Amino acid sequence: MNLTKNTKLVGVICVTITSICYGLVPSFSFIAFGMGVETATLLFNKFLYAAIIMWAYLLIRKVDFRLSRRGAITMMVTCAGYIGMSTSLYVSFDYISGSLATIISFTFPAMIVAIEMITKMEPVRFAKILAVILSFGGLVLIVWDPDMHANLLGILFAFGSAIGYVIYIFGLSAKAIKQVDSFAVAGYVMVSAAAVNFIRCLISGKPLFATEPNQIGMMILLSVVCVFMAILFYAIGVRLIGPGNAALVNTMEPVLACIFGHFLVGDVLTHIMLIGSALVVAAVLITNLPERKLRE
Repeated sequence: MNLTKNTKLVGVICVTITSICYGLVPSFSFIAFGMGVETATLLFNKFLYAAIIMWAYLLIRKVDFRLSRRGAITMMVTCAGYIGMSTSLYVSFDYISGSLATIISFTFPAMIVAIEMITKMEPVRFAKILAVILSFGGLVLIVWDPDMHANLLGILFAFGSAIGYVIYIFGLSAKAIKQVDSFAVAGYVMVSAAAVNFIRCLISGKPLFATEPNQIGMMILLSVVCVFMAILFYAIGVRLIGPGNAALVNTMEPVLACIFGHFLVGDVLTHIMLIGSALVVAAVLITNLPERKLRE
């Protein structure tokens, strides 16, 4: 992929903005929890407002969002993966810090590589095996850090978030979904996530909407910054520098989540946790390196 210097710079800036947006999710969510917002309420509001913005964008731009029969079935599986990922991640917030949960969930690239090699979708390469080992080795260091008193249930939910992300990514890579506009896919995902959390609120008896002005402001901030802007800038970045380069730049997300968590909500960062985090990030970097560089 031949890129001009300006195109690459703009693409990197766009994906960096996405990493910042996603990196803020744990901290903004914990701030909202501190305001008294329930998890189910937060998720419903976050995805509802984001869905309204996204579908307004789709209708104004007259984007074709029609699905084939096969596309609709694949879309349901894709949406299920995303809902499982986001729900598990937020449930893990009830037990462990947001930065720790984000680091654990970022084992998903190594999971994808492992599945691709096992199913022979991709050839077995030393670099990819190394990525899997580094990722899970980093996870072990984080989880068994003697200075961390992480709840096992929270760790399992964060790990479940990674599994949900794997399902979501494989869904997005399916041929039936690739034929659909990326923003339309995002619109369907947001609507389905809002619908599931609407039902969660009804079943659990949690309020549907945040009512205090500061709560509403935080819901809008999460929707606009952490959902709509994140998806929009990532899509622009991918078009400018390609998916491989975009994924490589997005490696900053768990690092930024740790930094924001430390300064905004006081998350604890131990030395062993930092080493484990570095191993996870290294695994993601290796996973996303172009094949040409992996062979060098």
